[in-house]
Amino acid sequence: MPLHDTRYQHWEGDHLGVWNRRLVIASNGIRGCLQTKGVWQMVVMCWVAALIMVAALFMVGQLLVADSVVVQWAGNLNPQLQTIVRMLTTWLGEHPEISVNTTQNLLFHYFCIYLMPVSIFILGVAMPLLITRDLASNAIIIYSSKALNRGDYLAGKFLMAFGLLTATWLGPVCAAWFTGNLLAPDWRFFWHSRAALGHALAYGIISMIVLSLLAMGVSATSTKEKSTPAFWLIWWILGGVIAPIASHTQPWLRHLSFNYNLNQIALAVFRPAQDLKTAQDNIPMLGNMLRNIRPETMAALNSPAIWGALFALALMAGAAGFIINKKVRPE
Repeated sequence: MPLHDTRYQHWEGDHLGVWNRRLVIASNGIRGCLQTKGVWQMVVMCWVAALIMVAALFMVGQLLVADSVVVQWAGNLNPQLQTIVRMLTTWLGEHPEISVNTTQNLLFHYFCIYLMPVSIFILGVAMPLLITRDLASNAIIIYSSKALNRGDYLAGKFLMAFGLLTATWLGPVCAAWFTGNLLAPDWRFFWHSRAALGHALAYGIISMIVLSLLAMGVSATSTKEKSTPAFWLIWWILGGVIAPIASHTQPWLRHLSFNYNLNQIALAVFRPAQDLKTAQDNIPMLGNMLRNIRPETMAALNSPAIWGALFALALMAGAAGFIINKKVRPE
């Protein structure tokens, strides 16, 4: 009689789908990244920024309450600022369908822009956990010997990067919008600010997909755990240095920076120039303050280099896909 029963036995446990094994790869990678020194603190910092955004939205909403602390505090400002606050309050009360959307669209545009660098830095920290370490240890062969194919592996790693961006960017943005409007004096703010949320989601999802692909591509360039984070951070920082210089020499060089390209997408999606024009038309005194903005800055706000940015990001994503396809395969 054999030591083990080799007859067919029907499986009695739970049947888990293909996405379960992909989520296992993603969750293990995210947990490993959060255990890295300093990462958890940066995630908390992103959510603290969301609380600051909620406070800003709360202050805007309190301008509609005559005896609120914000209105009383505004009475201690200088006469010019008091006039601007009164005009903003009147605009919010008379045309909330325009004023709420305009105000929140501007606030979320800058909130999204300033929150993104933290997410980019965290991706750099997580770079070895994406593909680099697996290439160094030949883990791809081990994965292939299990009930995993290359598509499952890459999907899991993509979800890992996308999950980190969700925790540090998309989550705080959505939480700030929901909580800020929940604390508003009129729940119609949810409806009036729907465009701001739509713009944030459109820009965020596009950026998160692109950054996840680029991070996977950079992570697959080397088997050395210190090389890939260094390459990612150098590319990011050097691009930020080149972009303002190239605007006066060779403008096409700006598109070598993925951060610059993402900012152009943000300008095209949020259209802050239109919101500034709308605010200026309804608050004339604001026009005097906007005259201090440099002409080249206003020109950049009005005419983002969207097509060049999309083309450059498509090339970068294509190059990342080529590297991944070449490096991530069983021997």
